Amino acid sequence: MNSLINADNTVGIWMVMCLYVVFAMYAERHWNWSKKYANACTLCLIGGAALCTVGILPPESPAYAPVSDYVAPLAIPMLLFNADLKKVAKQSGRMTVIFIIACAGVVGGAIIGSALLYKNIPEMHKVAALITGSQTGGAVNVAAMREVFGISPTMFTITYLADNIAFVITTFVMLTLPAVPLVRKFYKCSYPVNSVELAAEEGEEETGITSFGIIQIFGIAFAILFATDIFTGFVNGTNAPNLVKQLFGQRYLIITLISVILATAFPKFMGSLKGAYELGMMFLSFFFISSTVSADMKEMFAQGPYLFIFCGITFLTQLAVLLGSGKIFGFTIEEMVICSNASLGGPSTAAAVAGAKGWKDLITPAVLAGVLGYILGNYFGVFVGNTVLNLFGV
Repeated sequence: MNSLINADNTVGIWMVMCLYVVFAMYAERHWNWSKKYANACTLCLIGGAALCTVGILPPESPAYAPVSDYVAPLAIPMLLFNADLKKVAKQSGRMTVIFIIACAGVVGGAIIGSALLYKNIPEMHKVAALITGSQTGGAVNVAAMREVFGISPTMFTITYLADNIAFVITTFVMLTLPAVPLVRKFYKCSYPVNSVELAAEEGEEETGITSFGIIQIFGIAFAILFATDIFTGFVNGTNAPNLVKQLFGQRYLIITLISVILATAFPKFMGSLKGAYELGMMFLSFFFISSTVSADMKEMFAQGPYLFIFCGITFLTQLAVLLGSGKIFGFTIEEMVICSNASLGGPSTAAAVAGAKGWKDLITPAVLAGVLGYILGNYFGVFVGNTVLNLFGV
């Protein structure tokens, strides 16, 4: 089927993608259904497949190449400019422990789910790696897992869609826990059931973004990408084992490592560059659109139920691990809810949940725990992907 925009019409393709990102970001900010159920990244993920299915965008085009070559790789360092490990360790020591436990629950659940469903889900080890990366750090790690394991566009789309829908459901479940009388009877609680909501939304203050700051952001991001390509090219040119090449020869993993080192070594300067996070999220939106334009919608619906089951297993395992450890070590139910949300959705959603529930003291720890997920999620994903491949051969 011919598309409205020809495959060789680069300007037209980028026009459509830009307009759709505008729509997705507007919806996220102004429409209640989008705020609750589908953020901009999720809308862009759906949008790529939808725009191709209805014949607006072509499934393949040279116009998409800059996204995988430059746009997505540049998004990662921009999102990690505030990933100061010393700050994470200093300000959220207790929450860090709970967050690591939550991630361990996801890892265990992914392996259990793979053992039960590897005969039903194609590319099982790739799917497990993608979901693990997503559920231990949010959307930032999804791009890296796709690059490392090379999951097909169709499976990538349906896996991430299933993961996002499961996230909405699991977030609802976790938010109801502090109000359940039985839960409050057996677990410590730091806040009353009806905490006062924060009057102002976090993150709506003046950002102080300047053109000088933006060019600094791009300069540093390109420098990180330049150094990464030199390093990974060297590693991949050696006779090192495959695992070594996966860890140190992959663009996204080394970009993450260099970005975190810089953010930790120069936290004041890196943190002063306003607008880096916003630019990174915008770039990720283009990545999600271009990643799903060649997806097979029929295959998506055929494989969907098994992936929902898989996501359910990972969440229930995480919940069991969190509640069990919380009872043993005396974690509060609010801390467990925030750490679960930080692992499944990242720092922005965790901070939003803490703010909306009136848990003021947990907003900053929620952000820091989520940032830690940005750093560790890729490595959890690589571990699970290789473990599932070695155990089940798929």
